[in-house]
Amino acid sequence: MFFDFSEGFLVVRIFAVSMALVLATGGAAWACQGKTTAAILDDTFKSPDPGWGAPDDAASFTPGGLVLKPPVNGSAWRWNPNYTLDGNDLCVSIVNPSQPSGRPATGDVGVWFWSQSAQNFYTATLSLDGTASIDRLVNGVWHVVMPPTPSGAVRAKPGAVNEVEVAVRGNTGSFYINGTKITDFHGEPPPNGGPPGIYAESGSTAVSWVFPRVQLF
Repeated sequence: MFFDFSEGFLVVRIFAVSMALVLATGGAAWACQGKTTAAILDDTFKSPDPGWGAPDDAASFTPGGLVLKPPVNGSAWRWNPNYTLDGNDLCVSIVNPSQPSGRPATGDVGVWFWSQSAQNFYTATLSLDGTASIDRLVNGVWHVVMPPTPSGAVRAKPGAVNEVEVAVRGNTGSFYINGTKITDFHGEPPPNGGPPGIYAESGSTAVSWVFPRVQLF
């Protein structure tokens, strides 16, 4: 991956993945795992929590949710320092972009977590080619935690809604898509877990990703 940290963007390479989709989802539930407890944060962005910051070229607040607009072959994100992800469950919903060509948008999208800075964080993402992955940025260099892996839990159609979730405890966590566990993982969280966030990429065509809801349990 190549990075340009100007204007708050990471310019990244988009993985070229040619993996077959797994067609069956096994009857996955549509619910955040943490919903058995009261939400610490439940933001639909009608009145956004001020921790998300002011709107700019990369992010805006609309009646439909928080919109991230990564540049071509680049990425955009927002995190909320009013909260920490320390023994918590971060769950976000994402609306797939619609492309004029009718083809699925390219680029990863999901959650940003265990972050220390804009050059040190983890992401748990899905791609509309039907894969899921976990990556870690360390001082501006990407490291693969889980390579792009086919999952039938990914909803790839334009306009479909996906729910991406990580539940962390200490230095371990679990990654879910639409209620289906993708994998368990371990890593190196910062003190207090760092702020929760959202993350999105564009491929060869710039797209806008809508996040209707972000929940922290």
